[in-house]
Amino acid sequence: MTNTIDPAATSWIEVYRRLTDVVIPRPIALVSTVDAEGRANLAPFSFFTVVSSNPPYIAFSPHLAGRTGSKKDTLRNVEEVGELVVAVVTESMVAQVNQCSASLDHGVSEFAHSGLTPAPAQRVRPALVAESPVNMECEVVEIRTYGSEGGAGALVVARVVLMHLEEAMRDDEGRVLPERLRAVGRMGGSLWVRTGDTFELERPG
Repeated sequence: MTNTIDPAATSWIEVYRRLTDVVIPRPIALVSTVDAEGRANLAPFSFFTVVSSNPPYIAFSPHLAGRTGSKKDTLRNVEEVGELVVAVVTESMVAQVNQCSASLDHGVSEFAHSGLTPAPAQRVRPALVAESPVNMECEVVEIRTYGSEGGAGALVVARVVLMHLEEAMRDDEGRVLPERLRAVGRMGGSLWVRTGDTFELERPG
């Protein structure tokens, strides 16, 4: 028996829960931004993907706050400043990253709240995340919005202008080895997932 859900006749939070139950596993972008006054913000987003390799674009989707419909700090910051850093989330830092999801007052730094360490970037104003073995400095290319009420999403597309990769993760050919990166992702609800259980299939010719 199949349960059919009509989003037009269902609460958005129910739709959100079912989408995040089935669109899995989702990689996490830990997004570092600053506001116009230079105050740091750090937030994880599991609606995150690669858009293009040539030129290199990535994208993530911050949602409007569910209860108030207001923009979250990350979205306001990328609109104001147009720059960001995306760090990859690994097993060793996941508890601190989870703390970055706490509801803090505007202007309060998640770096300080979580204990993660800001490090200077080379081409953008937001900080790198020192605990992450992968940091991507990015410039915003486009922001699209899809609705104006709580739960509505925006799509932030950004061009990668610099990538920082720890050498210890890479093999002799420069490939990043997943067993060294040890990235984590999101499942539905409060579940996370490790990326250690992998298998290989050759792509058809």
